[in-house]
Amino acid sequence: MTTGERGGPLSGWRHQGTLRRYQQDVLDRVPVVPGDPVHVVAPPGSGKTLLGLLLAGRHGARALALAPTATIRSQWAASAAALGTTDGGPAVTVSEDPEHPGDLTALTYQMLSVLETGKPLTELARADWQRELVEGGRDEDGASAWLVELEAANRAAYRKGIARRSRAVRRRLAREDPALLETALHPNARALVDRLVAHGVETIVLDECHHLLDHWALVVAYLAGRIRQSGREPLLIGLTATLPSTEDRDAHDNYTALLGDVDHEVPTPAVVKEGNLAPYRDHVWFVEPTDEERTFLRDHQDRLAALVSTTFDDPDGVDWLVHTLQPPLDDPDGDRDRPSGTASEARLARAFDADFAVAESAARMLAEVRPEHPVLALVHPGARTAPDAEQRLRILARYALDRVLPDPGRAEQWHRIKRSIVDFGFTLTDRGVRRGRDPVDTVLASSAAKDTAVGEILRLELEQDSADHLRAVVVTDHATHGNARGTGARSGGALRTFATVAADPTLAGLHPVLVTAKHLRIAARDADVLLPALRRHLDADLTVTPVEGAPDVLAVDTAGAGSAAVIAAVSVLLTDATTRLVVGTRGLLGEGWDCPAANTLIDLTAVATSSATQQLRGRTLRLDPAWPRKVAHNWTITTVLPADVPLLAAPDVSRMHRKHEQIWGLLREDDTQVVRGTGTALSDRHALRLAALVAKDRRQTVRALDDDLAAILPPREQTHAAWRIGEPYADRESTAAVLHEPDAAPFTTGPTAAAVMAAVLALVLAVVGQSLRVLVELWRAGAVPGVVGTAAVVVAAIVVAWPVARQLGTALRQRIDTAGGHRGAVRAVVDGLHRAGRIPAYGEGDIRVTPHTAGRVTLSFTLEAVGGSVEDRRTVTHALAELFGPVRTPRFLLETGRASPARLRRAPLLALALWIARGLTRGGRSLAVPTGIGRRREDAEAFAADWERSVGPCRLHEIDSPGSLVLLLRARRDSGATRTPPSLRDQWS
Repeated sequence: MTTGERGGPLSGWRHQGTLRRYQQDVLDRVPVVPGDPVHVVAPPGSGKTLLGLLLAGRHGARALALAPTATIRSQWAASAAALGTTDGGPAVTVSEDPEHPGDLTALTYQMLSVLETGKPLTELARADWQRELVEGGRDEDGASAWLVELEAANRAAYRKGIARRSRAVRRRLAREDPALLETALHPNARALVDRLVAHGVETIVLDECHHLLDHWALVVAYLAGRIRQSGREPLLIGLTATLPSTEDRDAHDNYTALLGDVDHEVPTPAVVKEGNLAPYRDHVWFVEPTDEERTFLRDHQDRLAALVSTTFDDPDGVDWLVHTLQPPLDDPDGDRDRPSGTASEARLARAFDADFAVAESAARMLAEVRPEHPVLALVHPGARTAPDAEQRLRILARYALDRVLPDPGRAEQWHRIKRSIVDFGFTLTDRGVRRGRDPVDTVLASSAAKDTAVGEILRLELEQDSADHLRAVVVTDHATHGNARGTGARSGGALRTFATVAADPTLAGLHPVLVTAKHLRIAARDADVLLPALRRHLDADLTVTPVEGAPDVLAVDTAGAGSAAVIAAVSVLLTDATTRLVVGTRGLLGEGWDCPAANTLIDLTAVATSSATQQLRGRTLRLDPAWPRKVAHNWTITTVLPADVPLLAAPDVSRMHRKHEQIWGLLREDDTQVVRGTGTALSDRHALRLAALVAKDRRQTVRALDDDLAAILPPREQTHAAWRIGEPYADRESTAAVLHEPDAAPFTTGPTAAAVMAAVLALVLAVVGQSLRVLVELWRAGAVPGVVGTAAVVVAAIVVAWPVARQLGTALRQRIDTAGGHRGAVRAVVDGLHRAGRIPAYGEGDIRVTPHTAGRVTLSFTLEAVGGSVEDRRTVTHALAELFGPVRTPRFLLETGRASPARLRRAPLLALALWIARGLTRGGRSLAVPTGIGRRREDAEAFAADWERSVGPCRLHEIDSPGSLVLLLRARRDSGATRTPPSLRDQWS
């Protein structure tokens, strides 16, 4: 297939083989237009290098390929050299030499972005610092001398100050004029840019472009600018396995300014289905903290409880809590005129409307210190449970800001609170409170129990039929780290994990090896097996020494071999099964490490960004020539606080959910579905059990949950079959909202209302029947006026009863067909969002409502119309989550089971039936009108009208006054939300 579409050195490139379907899709769907960047996301192992070369060949001009490492750079050069040319076409020159560019030049980002001083923008940062000192009152000479003295006397402080200002300089350059970066580039880098521009480079291929943050992105922008200055329009081609994190907004802006939106994303399942990546399955395993860690955490909770209780369990603290829940209203005269209960409700509603989180925390705290306080009778029971750790800290910080700081006489108390909450991971300033390093999160993330769990998981894997193929990799963040709180003498990290593994006799047959940037260790029992192999591959006379404090471990002196050589040797040993278990750090075993034999990942890292998570899992997905039916297992170990530790915190569980948010995999409950999220590792039943554990349900235990997960661990061969490799696929994404319901939908016409309507309808029918008998008698008697009058009564009765009959029919259908009731609700949401201009129009065929097991309805809708995008699907699913979730602070409420004013006029008999039903039950249920629909009154009213036609009676309320805030408070008590909050998930087919 010829790829070049215009003349140029690369236009004759020819790929000799057959492209994979998804590669051809990219080439077919993504246009190559100079000046318009190409941005492609594809998983590791999907052939991004070939894609980049073919896209560059389509443009035809000379190209520069930039890679993050020398190894990847060489892979680009080799792949380019392997491409043929059309018959008779000139050979394409490929170079890795920055001094002599070729038609395709492969370099590392570092070669291009070497800075003048070897430190990022040091001179500009130092100039900024000196200017700050001058503005602070020093003269120029004095400021310069002070910086010289600081650098000599306290080099660490000097470097920290320079680094902080360097980041600010980079952000400023990105916002103002990236060309200014030229002043900071090393002369060699400037000369390289000049050389590339003069050589005629127009195409810049950016491999692993998620690295293009901060000054790397600016240097590439500078190169592109120089190409434009030469009179040519550059073409940027960005290739990455995952998008960068948005946590650093400025750095992310640099990235998006270069590459814009994603033009095409190749989902990992497509690559697996084509047989170019190994099938895989995600698993989770749970642990409880060790005894030492529990002691620390209980002490942490006790100190927090003591700090908070001493603050709020006194008259001033209680007064502030009550004042927070009972703020004055805007109309004090009207407040006095209201009955006391109504006034209290109005003030409480105002508190929740002003700051829902603070009001809820205050209510929970008041319930703890003054459980009999009358204000609590007005609060939803869910807001009277014990506050969790974060709520305690935030309410304490708000109290300190509102009540303590303004009082000069309480300065000592302010400083005491400020000092105290630092220990709990928060920083308090006069601007508010912000989260810092949370010691609870640190302890749970690095729990020593995770080291023991590694052995439990490996023993499970060794019990499978595929045990002979096991090649496992355990990855931690660091070799060791400074946190020792709650963990005893040994801090967490790869060294501690390896010591635990090496001491486990049940894992002896795996011959484990530890490798980090500075360490190579083996189990003492394996010296006779591993040392000869390591000596052979490293070509060095290695020596070993015992490790202090770890009698089962030997440290290997690598005789000066670099970490690249060591990791290469260890990779060979893992491939040939000399070792079957490698423990190491994310820096070495993450992005860039390529060992196709690795098929089991045990993730002990605390990083949950999409980039880090997907790169790490990509290590196990490479095809293994030695195991044609390879299946990868990726495990995440998570620490859960047991019920006997009263601390309400689950940071490691939250991290586990975040790690799975961007991972596609087989749905645990149904192997025929490919989804994204925690559902790949946990069934709904297990997810509910985990939620109960987090909520301190003493009926649930971590051990029971793990035993259940172990019992249903599917064999790898089953997973391989479930992926149905080679079968056709649509390459289509959809989004689903999953509801957990005990019976029919809570927003449809209830059984009591249906019974009342049936009774009313029977009464009307009885009247009609009796009237017909009278009509017949009058007809026979020839009483024409009586006949006309009676007929009019019959007709009127039928007209009045028709709305009742129609609504009764709808109610019966909803009881029989639960999915039908949900379908009407989803239709109303989709139409409402379209009317509000949030999404394009979708037909009936674009929405699926699929009932599954009894007690659960899955709202699964596939938006396939033109313009249907991921953003559109997310807009719909989030609107459904708002509608079926707990009532928070919507602008409009939909009260179900109550006739609207318009229907009262049109259907008085139906309104009467609904009024009677409300009197016999607790009243209607309330749902939040989704934000996307409730921005304008006319959209909300149209949504309510749609709901009334397709679902059932309802009344719309706008929350725009103190009186309506009382309605909002009652709505939270009587919410129509599902008992378990809805969950959202993406699906692929």
